[in-house]
Amino acid sequence: MELLIVDDGQYVVEYLKHLLDWKKFGMEHVETTTNPAEARALIDSGRFNLVISDIRMPEISGLDLLEHIYESRLHTKVIFLSGYSQFDYAQKAIRFGALDYLLKPVDQRDMETAMTQATKHLQEHDPSKYDQPEPKVSPQNVVRVIQAYIADHLGEPLSLEDLGRIVHLHPVYLSRLYKQETSENLSTHILGMRLERSARLLENSTLHVVDIARMVGYRKPQYFIKLFKERYGTTPYQYRRGG
Repeated sequence: MELLIVDDGQYVVEYLKHLLDWKKFGMEHVETTTNPAEARALIDSGRFNLVISDIRMPEISGLDLLEHIYESRLHTKVIFLSGYSQFDYAQKAIRFGALDYLLKPVDQRDMETAMTQATKHLQEHDPSKYDQPEPKVSPQNVVRVIQAYIADHLGEPLSLEDLGRIVHLHPVYLSRLYKQETSENLSTHILGMRLERSARLLENSTLHVVDIARMVGYRKPQYFIKLFKERYGTTPYQYRRGG
């Protein structure tokens, strides 16, 4: 199998090229480029089984490359790297069939995990099965999309039904899948994210507690104060004053 690494930063390309022993994952040849247009031409050659690409690049983005692969019905699969955790990037990556979505800086362990899954996927799927491509969403990607969406929408209700619609899964199934993948209930994750965001806002802004409560999804300030005190052992007002 052959691997193409794409990033507009030369140092990133060199770092990734030497990050792993790629042959251990079946990659007999590794090619790199810092030019997205060149990357698209290389992909069109049909040589590459896997592309590891930055998601944001000038002129032609990693998402553009993935969409090109999808529309051309090529068999090449993609792992994305990004310095951003925004939901819209993750959602589009999933929709067009990205195998994984890793946040920079990528360490060896994260890449090894992603490559183990990618290699398994490539070995299990025969190219002939892609005549009518239907991207398969992995549980790990579902979790990443959900977590990115939650982080960007903490001020909204975030019901299981709403989250299920985002990833096209039944709410009960999504809840079970999330717990299996993270060992944490979705509701617990949402609560933790809301309270952590509120604590940062208390530390770094002069916003009123009522406004902070609304910004993290609580319309009733007293309920927010109760939850905050349970988590931090002090009220938001006391927390802001340093305990």
